Formats: sequence, C-alpha cells, structure tokens
Amino acid sequence: MRYVIIILLLIVAYFGAVHLSGGAFYGFGLPLGGERAKLRQISSSFMEDIQFKDFKKAASYHEPDAVDQVDIPYLLQRLFLQKPEALDIMEYEIVFCKLDSTTLRGRAKMRVKIKNLIDKKLRTQDFILFYHRAHAHAPWYMELESSLRKVEANQEKKH
Repeated sequence: MRYVIIILLLIVAYFGAVHLSGGAFYGFGLPLGGERAKLRQISSSFMEDIQFKDFKKAASYHEPDAVDQVDIPYLLQRLFLQKPEALDIMEYEIVFCKLDSTTLRGRAKMRVKIKNLIDKKLRTQDFILFYHRAHAHAPWYMELESSLRKVEANQEKKH
C-alpha cells in the first residue's frame, strides 16, 4: 500500500511539474501547461512547417487579414542570410515561453540548428517569436516580421 501511495505522489508531482513548467515536459497529450503550453505547441508547429518548407502553412499563424502579405521565405532569408532553399533545418528546440502580465502578449525563444547546403557549414541561431491576442480567450497570432526585424537606431535620439 505504501508503494502505491508513493507512485501516486510521484505521478501527481510529475504532472504538477508539467503544468507549472508551461508544458516544457512531456504531458502525454493532456491539456497541461496553460497558455505557455499553447505557445510552445504553436511555435513547434511553425518550426515544423518551416523545416518542411510549407511556407503557406507557416504564414497561417499570423492574423487572418495579414496572411497574404506575409512573405515567409523573405523573412527567413533576412534571419539566416541565406535563401531558404539552401537551408536544412536539422533540429530546433524551444528554450522558453513567457507571457506578459496581461497574458495578451507572449514570446517563445527558439534555438535552431541549420546546415547551409551550399558550403555544408553548421550553424546554431537563436531568435524569438512574438505573439499577441485581443483578449484572454482569443487565439494567439504570431508577429513574425517584428520577431525577425533588426532594430534600427533612431539617429535623432541621443545615445
């Protein structure tokens, strides 16, 4: 009987850790982890679409009225400095997912290992995907362009 209680406590502790980590651990398909787990799932699906060069599906993570204007290959070329056709995304991982205090904005840091098919060099690239939603029960939408845009300094402001 004591072993059954210990096993049950371990199971409860594990699923508690899954939920508190935002779905960072394997949850056996259970809806654990809350909104951070949803961002992990969206980010992972997005990277899988990029890995298999399904740019139309990758654009679908944006707001519906912006999907047709999102140029995923161009944005990827800006990030990796190489045409997407010449990149082999070998693996990726989600480093973290965070929400702001309103839970209307989120971000997911990704680490991607790529192989340049032209010069055969391996490279690891970190970047952050930004998300937003209108209210707590609204779907999450990605803002890939702002995620990949290099910030330009305003020359009129003092340093």
